[in-house]
Parts: sequence; C-alpha cells; structure tokens
Amino acid sequence: MAHFTNNKTRVKKLSISIFLFAFLFFATKTFGQNTKIDVTIHSRVDTTKKEVKDVAELWINYLKSTPDSIYNNPHWNNDEKLKFKGFDFSIPYLYQFPSNQLLAYYKPTILSIEKEGNYYGIRTIFAADELQGEYRKSNPWCITKLYAIKENGHWKLKNAMPIITENWNKKTIGKITFIYPTNHNFNEYLGKKASLFCNEISKEFNFPEIEPFDFYITKSGDELGKLLNFDFSFAGYTTGIGMNENRILLSGLDSEFYPHEFIHLIVPRKDRHWMIEEGFATWKGGQDGKTFEESAFILANEIALNQSVTFADVLNKKWGWQYAAFYTTGAVLCKVAYDKGGVVLVNKLLEIPNNNENLIQTICSLFKIEKKDMDTFWKQEVLKFKSK
Repeated sequence: MAHFTNNKTRVKKLSISIFLFAFLFFATKTFGQNTKIDVTIHSRVDTTKKEVKDVAELWINYLKSTPDSIYNNPHWNNDEKLKFKGFDFSIPYLYQFPSNQLLAYYKPTILSIEKEGNYYGIRTIFAADELQGEYRKSNPWCITKLYAIKENGHWKLKNAMPIITENWNKKTIGKITFIYPTNHNFNEYLGKKASLFCNEISKEFNFPEIEPFDFYITKSGDELGKLLNFDFSFAGYTTGIGMNENRILLSGLDSEFYPHEFIHLIVPRKDRHWMIEEGFATWKGGQDGKTFEESAFILANEIALNQSVTFADVLNKKWGWQYAAFYTTGAVLCKVAYDKGGVVLVNKLLEIPNNNENLIQTICSLFKIEKKDMDTFWKQEVLKFKSK
C-alpha cells in the first residue's frame, strides 16, 4: 500500500517484509560496483527467426537504457510516449530500486517471444540467484509480459493494456467510462452509485469539476496486473491503482464501485503529503474493505496495546502496516480537521506538501499544539475510537 511516483500513480501493495528491503539495500550496496545487466534468452525463444531476434534485441536494449527514467526512449512507441508522461505502465511497480541495481540482482530471462496477431508478446522473468532462507520467498520479483509492434517499419515496445482491452465493453455514466471484459455483467446500480459518490465528494469539498476518467474493471489482482505488463507480480501486486495524471483507474475487485480509489481521481492533482492523500481517501472511501470507523477501531486497540509507538514510527512506516496505521492515521487527522474547522480546515490539510517536517509543522499550527505534544495529541485522537 504505497505511492511510488510523483505523477499520482498509486498502488495498493501487499505488505512486504521490511527485512526484504533491508536485505536488498545491503545487496545493492555490496554488489553495487557490479551493475552490469545481463539478459538471458531461454532456449525456447527461437532467435534464428529474424523477427524474433529483432524483438529480443529491442527488449534487451530497452532494459539496458535506464528504463526507470522518463525520457524520449527510442525503444518505445511514439503514440504512448506522446499520450503518457510515464509511458511504460510497469515502471513504478517493477523498479522499486534503481533499475541498474535491481536488474543486476534480479536478472532478467526472456522466457518467450510469441506472435499474437500483429504483435509479439514478450514474457520475461526477473529472478535472483543468491537469495537464502526467508528471502527465497521473494523470488522471482516478477514476470512481465508486454508487446512489440511495428512502427514505421521498426519494432517498438507497447503496453499490454490497449491490446488486452481492445474488444472490451465500454459504458459512460457521468464522468466515468467503465471498461470491462465481455464476460462481466455490468451492474447499472453500482455504476450510478459510483458517479453519484464522485459528484457528492467533489461538491462537498469544493473541488474543481471532475475530469473524466476511465475505470478498468478486472476480477483479481492478477488480472489487473496483466494490464500493467505483469504475468506475475510480488512488490506490485494490487487490487486498486489510480493513475491520476493519466485519468485511469484500475480495479481488481470485479465491481463498479471502489470509493477509496475514486477519491484519488477526484481530489485536485497536487504534490500533497501521502499520509493526507491516503488518509482523506480512507476517511471518505474506506480502506481494504473496511469503513473508516472500523479501521480506526482496529488502530485504536493496537495503540492501546503498544503505548511506546510514536507518530514518527507510523509516519516513517516503521510500525503498523498490518493495521493500516499510515492510512488510518491520515484519516483520523482529516476527521479531526473536519470536526474542528469543517471543509475549510480539511482543505488546508490537503494543501500540505509531501514533506514530513512540513506535515508535522502544519498539523501543530492547524490544531494549535506544540511539536513536543504531537505524540500525545495523535494517540488521544486515535484512542477516541477504541470504544466506538
């Protein structure tokens, strides 16, 4: 459950062990001098065929071209580069470490390059050789599948999403265009409920008029992952992603109604603090199938049992991911702001930039508390939900 890019691409991630991150940090430090990227081609891939060989070379060159950087990469198709700033949809989820480090450790092996109509599908596994013990459970990092298309006589890379969804059904209600597989029975009631929810939130908090967005409905996190170029994912596994800058929402819940994720497409685009962004979405849209009140009740009981926990522990994600502490703390702050100053004070929270020190200073200023009393204030407000 994290935010990975500045362009408001979001991912609701399964909890990943802190130990894994510590291990990978150590590994990249230890082997950081050896960042040579070697790509293995599985023997199933028949590179005696010219087109297959050309596509393999295209993909290998892309992997060696600092693919986690946003620039006019010559290996990607021009249409998507013009349409999307972050044109490779897999970047925020695949590269949670710099690409030269991650690809040197989780080494890519091209498993297959198969002709699919006018395209070639490229399937690649990213796996490490040296993981031991518990860390072996994090292997492979992912298996990707994206495509190559012909552009002006040359092969270029392309996202899986437009290819997979080419023949999906579409239905527009209000500002939302629902895009869903042909075997999905569209729920008109939930579609209208979704549109009404978005309009009501926007009106209540005086947000600008909602920009239209596309809402892709899939049946699971794995099916959602395919739209982001993943056949299998670990760090990027999710059931909900809002890509605000691209006006795209993805759901793996097989439903037309996803209030938490709608929030991220409704709030004005801004480099706001992620605790407030997620907190506002949790307060008004729930989180992980729970209402705000249910999540706050769980957090309050855990805080009561762990009095040594500090606000900084939650802010720096050192404690409480299993209790959605980061999200729920942000939601509690939004609720306190609303109770003390209504919509005006909530919107002041939503103005806080993505900087921890700025967040704490602004909270203290808005709620008229001293910085030294931040922990006491936070615990008092959370613990109010213990008996609710």
